[in-house]
Amino acid sequence: MLYQYSIFFSWYLGDQQIQIEHALINGLIAFISSLVFIIYIHIIYFPKKIVNSPKIMTFPPLIMLGSFSLGFLIGVINLYYFQLYQLPNILDVLRSSNLGFILIIFSFLLISVSVYSFRKNNEDPNPTTQTSILITSGIFKYIRNPMYLALVIFQLGLGSALSFIHISLFSILTYFLLNYLVIANEERYLTELFGNEYVEYKQNSRRWL
Repeated sequence: MLYQYSIFFSWYLGDQQIQIEHALINGLIAFISSLVFIIYIHIIYFPKKIVNSPKIMTFPPLIMLGSFSLGFLIGVINLYYFQLYQLPNILDVLRSSNLGFILIIFSFLLISVSVYSFRKNNEDPNPTTQTSILITSGIFKYIRNPMYLALVIFQLGLGSALSFIHISLFSILTYFLLNYLVIANEERYLTELFGNEYVEYKQNSRRWL
């Protein structure tokens, strides 16, 4: 998958001249490879039966990767068929490699401090495992879902770094999918598990920012 994306973006960001049909084929191959990867990881590693944990549909990073791939596919199709490039000038900020790398680094920092809080409390950050303690310290004192926020920021930054605005814009889809397909289920689970303790925590900490 990474190899196929590298082939496409080495052309997209470079000076190599190829026929637009070849670029379309390379893009489609990259998309299909990512789709196969997502399906493979879900089938092989996602629990067949979830017990005493949130009932989520798949691993959150796979949701982000699926949104990334869909944004990429639409961008590739636009390059070949529609060729619509007249976008509001304000969106030009999303074509900045410097901004993209800053956002990517920030997303990794968010994930690092989040994982640290989990490890410090002897908890597994995997959302498909059982929760035994409500973590309200560290980054979780201010944000209830820093790792999911990191996924959205990472996609936004990756799209900016690659100067592929469709990927960045689809981080909005990632936000909604995580919000309604993952976080909502986790909040129901934690409310049932911790009761008033979690309700009070929700009142003192934001879901996203």
